[in-house]
Amino acid sequence: MDEQRREKVRERYNARCGYCGVHETDTRATLTIDHHCPLAYGGTENDENLVYCCPRCNQHKGAYWHEIHVPNIRLLHPLEDEVTQHIFQQQDAQLHGQTPEGVFYIQRLHLNRPQLVAHRLQKREVQRRLDKINELRESLRELRQQMALAYSIFQETMDEIERETKTIEEGEMIDSE
Repeated sequence: MDEQRREKVRERYNARCGYCGVHETDTRATLTIDHHCPLAYGGTENDENLVYCCPRCNQHKGAYWHEIHVPNIRLLHPLEDEVTQHIFQQQDAQLHGQTPEGVFYIQRLHLNRPQLVAHRLQKREVQRRLDKINELRESLRELRQQMALAYSIFQETMDEIERETKTIEEGEMIDSE
């Protein structure tokens, strides 16, 4: 496969494994190209049949094709199927299948392997911290607005004190004449 075609597939998947979602920066390497329907079973070189994926998912998927192999359950396609309708992530970062296809997808690709669970937990923690930072930034923005308002009121009060002081001083000058 030429480099331009490979890059096109990579971009379609946003440099992430189509099966497990790991980004190539997490693996510190470019990922592989998988034929969702293997060439040996009638798969093509069409873009729709090409999946950017990590070597482990590619290895676990192997040459599986539901029309040929047992258990004869279709393997979800990352871009053609709404995978989230078939699987969900539990609180402990384990994936759980909601449909037979979802259960099979998780089992076939070993999506609950310890490294992926740890990766999902780490991503969740990073997201939690980013959310907290954004929350703190919003609080800081609100405090700055409140401080600006308080300073404005302070300045108006100081100006009024100055005006009143001038009025009193001017009145004392007139009385002394």
